[in-house]
Amino acid sequence: MKISAFIAAIGLTLGALWTQHDNDLLFGRDGNRVEIIQPQPHPIRQMSSVLGRYILDVGLDFYFDYNTGLPDLQSCRVQQVWISPGLVGSKSGFGNLFCESGCANFFNLPTNNTPHHHLVFAAPSPGVYVWDVRGVNGVARNGAALQDMPYAYRVYMVAGNPLRLYGAVQPAQGYQGNLYDLRLTVQLRQGSATVAQATLPPNPTAIYPYMVGFNQHAGTYTVVAKLSKHLSRRVDNLSLSSAHARNWEFTTLGDLNGDDVIDDADLLQVLFAFGTTDFEADVNGDGVVD
Repeated sequence: MKISAFIAAIGLTLGALWTQHDNDLLFGRDGNRVEIIQPQPHPIRQMSSVLGRYILDVGLDFYFDYNTGLPDLQSCRVQQVWISPGLVGSKSGFGNLFCESGCANFFNLPTNNTPHHHLVFAAPSPGVYVWDVRGVNGVARNGAALQDMPYAYRVYMVAGNPLRLYGAVQPAQGYQGNLYDLRLTVQLRQGSATVAQATLPPNPTAIYPYMVGFNQHAGTYTVVAKLSKHLSRRVDNLSLSSAHARNWEFTTLGDLNGDDVIDDADLLQVLFAFGTTDFEADVNGDGVVD
């Protein structure tokens, strides 16, 4: 299929959507910092199937005060924090802007004298895709410099009809760090074989702290969840057919090298980094290896 035909098909599919702004990310201010005013949290978005790919329009704009009709901001930067492998966000005339590697991974508002822009995100196969962003380098309407958003704002995009798991993520009681700095990996196993897995940072500010999708047939699976620095949890003989809520509570902290065993290797990692701020060796996430 020619690229020009693919782009034309995207235009036909999304043309009506570009007049709808309910789910646009509206950048404004909250006190002395940049904030995405709405939607909060972002709803789960269903991607459209076009010529064998899955696409979604994501709009960006400034938040305009209802009383004055004026925008909260003069300018800000939309900065990517994390994106799922395989997901690419592009804009006509700019090419690929957001991706896992090799893209600018930011977009300035305003651009070409307008803050209102639309990105087209594309994914190659069914699954759940994540785009995490922050507003940074903000300047308020009155010219005041604003602090950056302190958290990552998440957009979940669902391509096709994958098996989905979603819910809360609770680290061990002794963990003091930011949950977002850890990585959650969820695997589907049948027998001794891992048939699918997905990894993402848990995000407590999202509509669900985690949601993963698997392009697998409905059936019975062993589900294993592994949070960085923690021993894994598992559920055997879980019947999956569509979307299922599954919260994960991790109770045992100390697996620094990710082999799912707490042993001398983890202790050595702490000893070699003792007294430093090495995140990988910081068991409880308090900022110091001790």
